[in-house]
Amino acid sequence: MDGSTLFSRLRNRLRPAQGQGGLRSSPWVKGMLIVATVVLCGLFFPWRTEEVPPEWMPRPDQLGKRWQGPVVRAEYSFVVRKPEEVYQRELRQVLDSLFPVFAWRPYRRAELEQALQALLDTFPQPPFSVPGLELREMLADEGTRRQISRTVLALLAEFGQRYITDVPKERLGAERITVRSAAFAHRSVRIEEVLDSAEAVSALQALVGRTVSPPLQRVVFELGLRLLRPTLFYDAELTKALQEAARASIPRTWGIVRAGEVIVAPGEIVTDTTVARLRSYANARLLQREQRLGIGTLASGFGHAALICSVLFVYLGFLRPRIFRDNLQLLGLATGLVCIALLGWASQSIGSVLPLELLVVLPAFSMVVAILLDSRTAFYATVTAALLVAGIRHGDYSTGLVLMLGGMLAAYTVRDLESRRQLFRSMFFILLGMGVAVLVFSAAQGQRWDAILLRCGMAGLNAAVSPVVTFGILLLLERGFNVVTDMRLLEYSSLEHPLLRELQHKAPGTYQHTLNVARLAEQAARAIGARALLVRVGAYFHDIGKLSKPEYFAENQLGVDNKHDRLPPKKSAAIIREHVTEGIELARSYGLPPQIVDFIPQHHGTMLIRAFWQKALEQARQQGGNPPAEADFRYPGPKPQTKEAAILMLADAAEALTHVLPPEPERLAAALDEVIRERILDGQFDECPLSFAELRRIRGELLEGMIGIHHRRVSYETASHAAASPRVP
Repeated sequence: MDGSTLFSRLRNRLRPAQGQGGLRSSPWVKGMLIVATVVLCGLFFPWRTEEVPPEWMPRPDQLGKRWQGPVVRAEYSFVVRKPEEVYQRELRQVLDSLFPVFAWRPYRRAELEQALQALLDTFPQPPFSVPGLELREMLADEGTRRQISRTVLALLAEFGQRYITDVPKERLGAERITVRSAAFAHRSVRIEEVLDSAEAVSALQALVGRTVSPPLQRVVFELGLRLLRPTLFYDAELTKALQEAARASIPRTWGIVRAGEVIVAPGEIVTDTTVARLRSYANARLLQREQRLGIGTLASGFGHAALICSVLFVYLGFLRPRIFRDNLQLLGLATGLVCIALLGWASQSIGSVLPLELLVVLPAFSMVVAILLDSRTAFYATVTAALLVAGIRHGDYSTGLVLMLGGMLAAYTVRDLESRRQLFRSMFFILLGMGVAVLVFSAAQGQRWDAILLRCGMAGLNAAVSPVVTFGILLLLERGFNVVTDMRLLEYSSLEHPLLRELQHKAPGTYQHTLNVARLAEQAARAIGARALLVRVGAYFHDIGKLSKPEYFAENQLGVDNKHDRLPPKKSAAIIREHVTEGIELARSYGLPPQIVDFIPQHHGTMLIRAFWQKALEQARQQGGNPPAEADFRYPGPKPQTKEAAILMLADAAEALTHVLPPEPERLAAALDEVIRERILDGQFDECPLSFAELRRIRGELLEGMIGIHHRRVSYETASHAAASPRVP
């Protein structure tokens, strides 16, 4: 009986994994998750009435180009509101032309003479640099006193006509000031012509040094310094009033468009005024139709989000049912879509002149999906996320395509991830995809070189940030949620791991068996698209429980007595069973991830330890006693829960066949078919998502690998049972 006949007869016995029960596979949870994803993404679409432009609303990149849309004619009269940035620019220009206002109060000679006479009558008063005796002698002489008075008055008369402010010049922050007085309404004065208090003191000292004889310099300077005062006084109220008047003089509108007037026609150059007229008309339309547009636009946003999200969900439902059945994996994809939608909305909502849309880290989302799931799923997820960003940004086709190309190349670079350093090689490919798309669209839109360089720089920043974000997300998932990625598996794929080195030293037969099983399992996993690296690493550690008693297992009994010959069958079966529980404890003590530990019990499932079971039956028959309980001779399980665990179960048995049978393809094929049939009939594959077609491909790969293994081994069974169950463990 060939393999095809066997599989045909057993087709009805191979039940597909149902995966029902529990929140992780509940259809109700799945439905709520899909609805929640659509609703959350739909909220980011432009559903608010004040944000919904007409279908002919120009994009910023259309400025300076000819209008390609239809003729837009006003249905009713409306006021053209000036764009806020234009209003602010004009306001800044007007405010910059206004200068601080100062009131000018020059010195009066009569006031100076009176103040000087009063100062001389009480002079000197400390602190004063001239010795008191010398000063009294100078002032006692009437001629000297008159000379000092004339000199001080002459100096102050000159300073009284200068502009001396009552505030420091650095606080003004202006190149000119406005001076008002009773003699003239106002006068604009350059700041260089103005002295503050510190500069006035320095100027007085210099003037005294040039014009006054040395004996009188100190007295004249001290008297002038005590009489020196500002001539300009800051008028805060008048300055503020002028600024308010300037604000009121700037109009907030650009006139009125009458009903029936053409707003823009095909072929016209799109200017700032054109955009303002169209935006004002859009707002007027919304005010006219606010009640009708509110609910309809909201529903349209949700419908738009549903259509885009269906691209990914339909793909998963038909081509990736394993992912679609797993609500946890579906939650991860949904979370990524919502986050990308949020970033797309933020890039539109933040009022910035920078092209923030190019900072949406969609390539990071693509790489995470490719690493955790597969590259084809990453492709569909990338397309869906890019369409979401384009839809949220009012149909921004160019941005969506730029992000899509960057994300696709990013997913491609991590398809076969072998090192964390490989993430940073993705920077080049992300920049390549986004950069080329940016250059093409920028050239088509006729943008200037400075704008093109800015957009390329933002694309480069995204290319640098996305791998770092990917690394952070993977690190969070690995350490916080114990997710095993291929990068983390690589840490355990080295044969220099302490457990594997100990296995090589204490149980060399098991170690060699482990390497053979890993090679067979990896080859079979690649044939059906399973996680080959996970199977290989799981195979390395699947028999580490044999370290405690290696001499009780067939592959380690070359040249020694079989200790099971002196033990009752039940005791032997218990020892064989213990290598599963001891292997789990040993793996956990070394901190192996749960996904690797799961291979230890699942690669045996609940299979019957047939050699000792038959031996126990024979003894019961000879002694006339009751037959033994079958549960005492079965592995504790559980049965394989994943395709990878099922592959390892078959590879483990296939490797054992190569040591009890000659390397003849016909005999190996028949024995392998019998092993597969036995496990199917025993229900070992009932809880894993292994299909009939996949099982056929696994058989072909295992058979091909078995032919190359020629090592023979000791068997516990007679030749009649060798094909059915070739080894004990």
